[in-house]
Amino acid sequence: MVLVVLGVVALTYYTTVVLVYGPAALDDRDNNNNAAGAWVVLAIYHVLIVMTLWSYFACVLTDPGRVPPGWAPPPEDEEDERVRTSNSEKRRRFCRKCTAWKPERSHHCSVCGRCVLKMDHHCVWVASCVGAYNYKHFILFLLYTFAACVFDAVALASTFVSYWADVHDGSHREKTDEEKMTMAAVFVTFFVDVAFAASLLGFIVMHANLNFSNMTTIEMYEKKKARSTLPWRYDRGKRKNFTEVFGTTIALWFLPLHSAHQMRRLLDVSRLSGGSYPRMVEDGLDPIAPVSVAGDPPRGSRGDDGEELAACGLCVGSRGGGVVVGKKSGGRSRDA
Repeated sequence: MVLVVLGVVALTYYTTVVLVYGPAALDDRDNNNNAAGAWVVLAIYHVLIVMTLWSYFACVLTDPGRVPPGWAPPPEDEEDERVRTSNSEKRRRFCRKCTAWKPERSHHCSVCGRCVLKMDHHCVWVASCVGAYNYKHFILFLLYTFAACVFDAVALASTFVSYWADVHDGSHREKTDEEKMTMAAVFVTFFVDVAFAASLLGFIVMHANLNFSNMTTIEMYEKKKARSTLPWRYDRGKRKNFTEVFGTTIALWFLPLHSAHQMRRLLDVSRLSGGSYPRMVEDGLDPIAPVSVAGDPPRGSRGDDGEELAACGLCVGSRGGGVVVGKKSGGRSRDA
């Protein structure tokens, strides 16, 4: 599927840049007002494509969230367990496939062969799971792809419409083979853009609602299956729910990057239920501090490193649950 995504990007780039707006921008005829407009279109198009590819590869290459080795849940509280209706909310959960405890909100990925923190779903388009660490990148990928498709369709619309207007009135001259090839490429690209934009819009609306509710796709279906009418226990309000995923640094909201401060907050997901693991201090978390909730600073943080970037956004992973630069664990999966 990675090749399919790159193929679609290559198709739009070839049509928009090489066939249509590139030649228009390089047209050096005097008093050519179209050249300036073509340069503007090319500039906006390249920004959107760069952000789309950056977000996409950040999502593909970032580890979605590995359960820290040695993580153990807190002592069992029978009364508290009775009010937790869905499987994701239970505090003491044992993964028989990993033969280890798994935190609340984590799920086992059967093809990846491991549990993923705050697992949302397995996405075939990124050939990996979407979880705590790369959910922001996934949402940005959806948004930038939608924006790029809409912009490209609008940019090609004038060429598309003018060609069919000439065909309809029958007064056009005979087209050369090069012009016919260009219009065939414009025709295919235009409809690919429209189809992708229409399909992405539904996903964007769904994940926006999930993000503002602090709920994953798996948890949404679990809650429906349990027919629970209780308030969602992780919902802390739209602002805090949003900043749990995107962080508190506004400048980074639009980039597939996490600050070191935000990475510790995301890692704190692994102890929402009060559990612990051996490397907590090394990961910058205070083992005896209260568990942080959506939008709050991570435990043990002084809150003064919000601008420090954890990594480039392409290869942030977890080693033993820590916030380090590393390779993501490969594989494709479905939640089990």
